[in-house]
Amino acid sequence: MNRMNAQKQTQTWPAALMIAALGLLCFGTPPAKAAAQNKDAKVVHHLTLRGAYSERPGTSLDLASLVMGGGLNSKSYFKLVEHIETLAEDDAIDCVVLDLSQPFMLGRANTRDFATRIAKLNATGKRTIAWVGSMDTANLSVAAACSEIFMSSDGMVDIPSATMNHTFFKDLFNLLGVNVTAVRAGDFKGAVEPFTRASMSVHLRRHYEAMLRSMNDAAVAQIAAGRKLPAARVRELQQQRLMRPATAKAAKLIDRLVEPGRMRETVAAALGGKVEWREPKTKPPKSFGLTDLLKLLAGGGSSADKKNTKPTVVVFHLNGQIMDGSKPSAGSIIDGPTVKALDKLRQDAQVKGVVLRINSPGGSATASENIRVAIERLVAAKPVVFSMGDVAASGGYLVACAKAPIFAEADTITGSIGVFGMSLSFDTLLRRVGVNLETVAIDEAARQFELGKPWSDEELAKLQAHVDATYTLFLNRVSGARKLPVAKLKPLAGGRVWSGAQAKAHGLVDHLGGLTASIEHLRKEAKLGEVEIKHLPKASAGLNLSSLLGGDEDEIFQGELKRQLTKIRALGIDTGPLEFLLRHARQNPAAPKAMKTWMLQPMNFRIR
Repeated sequence: MNRMNAQKQTQTWPAALMIAALGLLCFGTPPAKAAAQNKDAKVVHHLTLRGAYSERPGTSLDLASLVMGGGLNSKSYFKLVEHIETLAEDDAIDCVVLDLSQPFMLGRANTRDFATRIAKLNATGKRTIAWVGSMDTANLSVAAACSEIFMSSDGMVDIPSATMNHTFFKDLFNLLGVNVTAVRAGDFKGAVEPFTRASMSVHLRRHYEAMLRSMNDAAVAQIAAGRKLPAARVRELQQQRLMRPATAKAAKLIDRLVEPGRMRETVAAALGGKVEWREPKTKPPKSFGLTDLLKLLAGGGSSADKKNTKPTVVVFHLNGQIMDGSKPSAGSIIDGPTVKALDKLRQDAQVKGVVLRINSPGGSATASENIRVAIERLVAAKPVVFSMGDVAASGGYLVACAKAPIFAEADTITGSIGVFGMSLSFDTLLRRVGVNLETVAIDEAARQFELGKPWSDEELAKLQAHVDATYTLFLNRVSGARKLPVAKLKPLAGGRVWSGAQAKAHGLVDHLGGLTASIEHLRKEAKLGEVEIKHLPKASAGLNLSSLLGGDEDEIFQGELKRQLTKIRALGIDTGPLEFLLRHARQNPAAPKAMKTWMLQPMNFRIR
């Protein structure tokens, strides 16, 4: 059966039959046969990076891929680095070949962290060789950490500097008849511009250009250090863009060209003598039946609530947009369960310290403050260090406003100290489709937040005062935590977004370094010996039945709006920020929508 037929068939099966059929599937591949031991041979460990590696790997269910023999696999970055540490401790291994010829993704912060792990391999005296097919800035940043780079002679090199893509919706809103009214604190609050402008303002563009230069400098420095080249030379090569492998070799970006398909022979010749190849061990195949599937659907199988029995340093992940609520949601930071989890850590005597790993663009102002207060309680009880990943901005920065050191990578996106409130009005859209909404009220105040009623100057002034008060609170939180007078802080705030290196220079973070550096700092300051490192909360293995069988989560996106959003997504444009704000605004129907305030870094710009 070919893939197209399989996909067509799954669409016609009843849901119960599809689920039952999944019980017949097996996941995994047979373990590779171990190479014969040869005491005279040099042992080479062949490690291939493939796919996306995430700190919080999720699980998704694609019925078509399952029927075709796929699985529920997700890649854990921390399991990858644990494997690297095991290699460093294995005295039998003479050389590690890091195979980067397949598409892979680590993320900006983890690309930097992974390079430090390879450096530890080099420090043990092991030879490290990176094998690349074609090469871009991301995999060169990783490969440069190895002692040598071998490249396929038929590849291509393209190492451009960092760019940013930003999506603007104003013209779409005009087409649909959606009116946007926004109030904000700070001219640089770029989270608002995609909804109120058709293009980026000049002053925001200049600010982002400075941030991109800082972020690109971090990547250039990493490549330059690994390849022992001046940073200025790497910048020149970036501006050349496409290079043939021979040109890249002449520029000392790579060490050796290899005929396609002859990587192992070339490595063996470079090492000399006999070579024994090893690869990561694979687990034996697991029979995956209906019981296992139902357990996944229910979110079972997690050991997150098991009581600690050993002295532990917990890496607690704050990953996703920050939202109000009482039930956990994969990919989001919900304040209710997050506060409860932080309080449990504070009360657990076996937890000797906590590293709060932040990967968040922010979100709800009230939820962010609730989490920050819980973190303050935790900081008062035991050693805490903040570790910023790719993004820790706006509300994601507010939660780090406590008396504890902050680590960030040089190209972490942080700052965005600002607040905004926004109302999306669909009255024009409703009239275009023949709907006329009228409200009967006994006074104008009762009509203040009705759908389709423009805000008066007096109402806007009240809302601006609310946003300004939230912004003042934000400034005071940062000022107290960072020991920066508000007068000095204001030029750094107003919604301005900074790279980690810029934030360090401005005093918004304390140290440049990744998660490993954060953990080591905590252990040193708390004078901790051997401790268990535990990552919490456990990444959800549960699956959402509503997404599998259909649900009402997206009922807000109907009619013309749904059709237009579908067209935009088909063009590869991210509509996530708009959908997030719409969902967030409808979370509590009893609350006045216009009084919602957000601490949110622009989610729809992409750095690459």
